[in-house]
Amino acid sequence: MKKLVIYILLIFGAVVMLGPFIWMLLTSFKAPSEVQQWPPSFYTKNFAFSRDVKVILKPGVQRVAKGVSLREAYALKTAEENLLTITVNDDPFYRGTMTIPLKGARYATGVDVERVKELSSKSPVEFSWKTPEEFFEQFFIYYKSGADPYFQRAKLVNEILSSTEGALRTISQMKRFVDIRIKDEEEKEKFLSFLEALSGELSSFQEKVLVMKAGTTLILSDEEIKKLYELLDDLQLEYSGDNPLVPVYRKNVVSPFEEVKRNVSYYLEVSGFFQSVQNLAVEKDIVARSMKKDERKALFLKKIGNFPDRELVERLLEESESPVEDYVSLKEKELSEKHHVDLLTIASVKPVVSSLISLAQENGIKTENFSQMVAEMDVKLAESSTYKVLKSKLSQLDLGEEFLNEVAGYLRNVSILRKAYEDTMSSWKIVDAPDFVKEVRVKGGEVIEILLEGVPSVFLSDEPIKSVKLRFSFREVLANIFQNYVDAWNAAPFPRYYFNTFFVASATTILEVITASLAAYAFSWMVFPGRDFIFGLFLATMMIPGEVLLVPNFITISKLGWIDTYYALIIPWIVSVFAIFLLRQHFLTIPRELFDAAKIDGCSHWRFLWQMVVPLSKPAVITSALLKFVGSWNAFLWVLIVTNSEKYRTLPVGLQAFSSDVGTQYNLLMAAATFSILPVVILFIFTQKYFIQGIARTGLK
Repeated sequence: MKKLVIYILLIFGAVVMLGPFIWMLLTSFKAPSEVQQWPPSFYTKNFAFSRDVKVILKPGVQRVAKGVSLREAYALKTAEENLLTITVNDDPFYRGTMTIPLKGARYATGVDVERVKELSSKSPVEFSWKTPEEFFEQFFIYYKSGADPYFQRAKLVNEILSSTEGALRTISQMKRFVDIRIKDEEEKEKFLSFLEALSGELSSFQEKVLVMKAGTTLILSDEEIKKLYELLDDLQLEYSGDNPLVPVYRKNVVSPFEEVKRNVSYYLEVSGFFQSVQNLAVEKDIVARSMKKDERKALFLKKIGNFPDRELVERLLEESESPVEDYVSLKEKELSEKHHVDLLTIASVKPVVSSLISLAQENGIKTENFSQMVAEMDVKLAESSTYKVLKSKLSQLDLGEEFLNEVAGYLRNVSILRKAYEDTMSSWKIVDAPDFVKEVRVKGGEVIEILLEGVPSVFLSDEPIKSVKLRFSFREVLANIFQNYVDAWNAAPFPRYYFNTFFVASATTILEVITASLAAYAFSWMVFPGRDFIFGLFLATMMIPGEVLLVPNFITISKLGWIDTYYALIIPWIVSVFAIFLLRQHFLTIPRELFDAAKIDGCSHWRFLWQMVVPLSKPAVITSALLKFVGSWNAFLWVLIVTNSEKYRTLPVGLQAFSSDVGTQYNLLMAAATFSILPVVILFIFTQKYFIQGIARTGLK
């Protein structure tokens, strides 16, 4: 019975000790959406061989909002592509074989321009368009897929309810003024009867509209829009009589509903025409798979075609992880040496030249020759304030015409190269697809772009695609499982953190073993006045909480000018009272006769310590070193206080890269924590026997 109780307690203790580590390990494999699930699951979609990914396909051409980097701001504008953009409303994905269910989708290759002009003339709002496709894009963006669409459920329903409340208040007020303002008794009775009936209609209308507020989507569906039109059409708002209150009635009651009805009616007319012209059907689904490195390389070289520096780019592609950025550095250095211009000047002229080229493109001016381009801009854009500012900046730089032409050419080449490279890195190989599908790209696992040819993307953007299917091979499943580790490693400079942590932990451990061995030897083998009293003072310092020493240590480090240096991370922690105590206790177990024999042979204290005492105390020394190494490896607070740059930060501080004001990425944090503690776990596995011996032989209980 006693053994059973002991076994149960051991099992319970093992679960309590290993539970957090197991939870951390499992979380490190999970997708972002699975981290917050309750109850927690031991399974993750990353283990699956297939997966349905929820997507959103909004009508109109979507523009994925993002911040513009300095590099993108300097880039030249490229022609807009005919892209069908699908937003992933699920956990991101990076590999696999993807099936986009486009079979049976209706589309058109062209539209009657005159009919579109007629529809555009009826629009309650003005749309800027040159082709029918652009009109439909603007139309759907305004009504359904923009940042603030007209048919946004909460906004429109609240607006209608507010108009209804306002109409009911107006009717209530007019009833009080009927006797005063209307003298004709017959008209008075007729108007009051009309207002009474309309109040009932509006109250019923209000209840029916309120139901629409509880929909499952942010945007009203076409069926709900049709129902809304029917409700608005059923309202009997027109009054046939005439009296002094009618103008007030029309302005405050009729007008708000007429405006909404006009927009709803116009949307239904245009969307109905849009549906009617789609007389073709897609014959098959789009099937694409993620590319291998060699396939991406071949596609990239194909995209750049007759690029002027193709051989250089090919070499960089083989040698570098960032071939485009290395190309930029080499070409700027080449420009600098050729024209004797420093890199800072080149950095200053790049945004000016790129802005001038972009302005020329917007105004239909050819940009092949920079000098001719500027001459033409002098004529066409002489009154443009933007051009005047850019031309003034260019004049202030006072650079030669030949240099500016080369910079313009260089910027065009970089723009072409960067676009080709970024598209290639996100491209998937088409396995099967309709003929008009030319490329499939997956940007960051969050956006799917389908490049079309001959079919305007707007005609496919209204399809009810809710999900895409993914299938994975065994190798891809393994890659999915460890994707969090890859993302975590790339999220911060972990190679630098690893080096800093290993260097600081090793240095503090070695130095502490040396100082602790010297002090422990003095307190155990040497006799001097006050030895036991001093040792007692040493032990007393163990009672002082480490947090109390943070401020005085920080002040000392600041006075020495060691903030953000390795000195601050190492020097304050090379002495440990516990290590001295641990080694002293072990040194005392060594027979005194061994020391006497060594003295007879002429052995000094120094030689006896390092050649006899320390080797005989190997378990205790290793225990002390292991405890120090682990403590230094896991140190957080002191490192956070005395370091300001990533150059000196260690792994525990680096883990905060996954926490921000908007939340914590627990799956990446757990992945980073796992590969952070792995070296310590491996170290303990190989040194545990010495650790046990060191504790057992020191007399500690």
